[in-house]
Amino acid sequence: MIFIVRNAMRGDVRVVHTRRPVSSETRDFFCVGEERELERLRDEGCTIALLHDGWYPDERGGGVAVWGNGRYWEVRSTPFDVVDSG
Repeated sequence: MIFIVRNAMRGDVRVVHTRRPVSSETRDFFCVGEERELERLRDEGCTIALLHDGWYPDERGGGVAVWGNGRYWEVRSTPFDVVDSG
């Protein structure tokens, strides 16, 4: 599953993309991991945002496409060019 960690990244979760939100000085980390890793990060004080079907743009013209309620995802350098997928 893919999810966003909205503050300092910790642990052994695979980070597949990052972005700087418009209204924030921090970065969003797009992470891939199992439910237990998500819960562990939450227990450590990380702010987690679950991703649902949709397009999550970054500040460089690309972003992350998500479908299947977070089970499937693609990192894209543009809305059409796939860089990584899971």
